[in-house]
Amino acid sequence: MTNNNVRNKKKKLPITKEDKVWVDEDLNWLRTEFGEEHFMEIRTVTPTKDFYDRTFDGTEKDAEFILKRTMELMNIRDTEIKLEFFSDQPVEMADGTILTTPADIDGSWDSASGTYQQTENETIISIERGQLKNPISLIATISHELSHQILLGENRIEENDEFLTDFTAITYGFGIFIGNSRFSFSSFNTNGGFGWQSSSQGYLPEQIIAYTMAWLSKERSEKTNYSQYLNKSMNKYFEQSFEYLTEQKTE
Repeated sequence: MTNNNVRNKKKKLPITKEDKVWVDEDLNWLRTEFGEEHFMEIRTVTPTKDFYDRTFDGTEKDAEFILKRTMELMNIRDTEIKLEFFSDQPVEMADGTILTTPADIDGSWDSASGTYQQTENETIISIERGQLKNPISLIATISHELSHQILLGENRIEENDEFLTDFTAITYGFGIFIGNSRFSFSSFNTNGGFGWQSSSQGYLPEQIIAYTMAWLSKERSEKTNYSQYLNKSMNKYFEQSFEYLTEQKTE
């Protein structure tokens, strides 16, 4: 009896039904916007040499390589994008005190991982220098900023929509990078003291990122072994979503 109950128990989504409605609407909008053939041929990008064949050393050259390669993967052609850098890291002053920007009383802060700017003469993507140490985060940021180019730069939308921008990056296969970079915790040490920082990257919660990835994987009949690349919580949400969608398809 217990086994039958387990088998008959409905799979549960890690997101609300209300969230599912608007996520599905945004993904289907992108499907129509990109065209069925192109939408269906996109595959998940993995953190392997198959997609980014480079030994990263934490320099600006890494970002330049990632920008060029990611533009290829996102089918962005005949577009010049200028890459710039800025810093939002803790700084030790001459008296040993630590200056953080912008810090709260707990010693943690959120900062922009990257920015996108379009002027009359050029398109600029700016990257926070701290990300040069983390290729996964760097790829997530650049794929997000390039999604602004696809949506705003190619005049697909008139007003910025950060949720739709994240969906665009995930649709182009960068869910593993965006999901694994959603939250980052790190510490720093100096001669004058120590501290810690937590930063959030992206705009969607892990559950919605994972559901989006499962939705795309199901629609595209992908065979990617996501458990090999996703962090523990992301993989849990992905599997829950995929099982739910599989059950819905068979009913």
